[in-house]
Amino acid sequence: MNRSYLAVSVILLLTAACQPSVNRFTVNGEIKEAEGKTLYLEQIGLSKIVALDSVKLDSKGEFSFSSPSPENCFDFYRLRVDRKSINLVIDSTETLRVTASLPTMQSNYQIEGSENCSKLKEIVLLQMDLMNNLRNTISDSGGIMVSLRQQRINELIEIFKTDLKNGYIFPDPSSPCAYYSLFISVDGQMVFDPQGDRDDAKCFAAVATQMDILYPDAVRTAHLHNTALKGMVKTRTATTESPESSETAQTLESLVEEIGHFEIELPDVKGKVRTLGSLKGNVVLLDFTAYKTDWSPNYNLTMRQLYNKYSSQGFEIFQVSVDPDESFWVNAAVNLPWVCVYDENALNSNYLKLYNVQSIPAAFLIDREGNLVDRPEDQKSLDEKIAKLLAE
Repeated sequence: MNRSYLAVSVILLLTAACQPSVNRFTVNGEIKEAEGKTLYLEQIGLSKIVALDSVKLDSKGEFSFSSPSPENCFDFYRLRVDRKSINLVIDSTETLRVTASLPTMQSNYQIEGSENCSKLKEIVLLQMDLMNNLRNTISDSGGIMVSLRQQRINELIEIFKTDLKNGYIFPDPSSPCAYYSLFISVDGQMVFDPQGDRDDAKCFAAVATQMDILYPDAVRTAHLHNTALKGMVKTRTATTESPESSETAQTLESLVEEIGHFEIELPDVKGKVRTLGSLKGNVVLLDFTAYKTDWSPNYNLTMRQLYNKYSSQGFEIFQVSVDPDESFWVNAAVNLPWVCVYDENALNSNYLKLYNVQSIPAAFLIDREGNLVDRPEDQKSLDEKIAKLLAE
């Protein structure tokens, strides 16, 4: 073999070996009844849609696309033929298989290989149902008064929002589907309004907090973070006597503390469901803890001292256990005088995610109006802050 040829071959091999590998995702499948049509794979960015690849479909409708995976956060894509499309979410090196027929492509398609894509399909179908119901309400106006028709429209949108909150946002605010839900629009207007609705601002805050943790360098995180901040500043300004004070808030967490608390509903030692909101009117210490730990006995002794000192003045403790062993918790908590509830999801609790709890114990103070106002770091400051809130 020619030595120079061998040397060049070795150099090429070494060069190739030194090149960083690029993670890719694959989407394949078939779109029936679309012979001669062009199928596009497109990336749905924040400001524009970019065509990544395309193929002219034959009678079988088979296709296969491969593209670099998103680098530091999930991203959204779509398969499109003419004006019909199928939305996708990609966060790593998935291999997806999509099958559909062109006439019913948007609503009646099958997708395999991604739980996130399956959930995204559920949301898309909910959105289609909403649009159909809205169209029926508008077209079937007959003798219905305008005010009643608008009331029905508002009711349909609120039902849709509740489905998204309970099904996709609060159960897992770190998921791509939670993020997607926030930016759904109807006739060009966002369904969730972080700048005009206090509860909607909480949804943005929950998702933005998780995005900050998981994808701190992502463009989508920065965009969501800014949207959440603007919304919470505006909703807070509308309900405070001193709007200027909102300008001093520098972080998402500090603003979350200003718009109230996330509701918690969990069973107590007798199996009765207790809610955090039911304690409104008291100063409440929300405490996330685990009883089966070395520090728990001394920690609960501190809690008892605080409770004995302030309970007669309108102070309550709402203590959430994330112990893996429920029976141990029941035996340890049965005689405690404050509200003790248990989350069977333990350290995978969605409430830990909502409150951005990175380690336990973790305590939060809620004022008499139900607003989460502080996250004390030590016992001394906790005692002082409880006394101050009770005196207000």
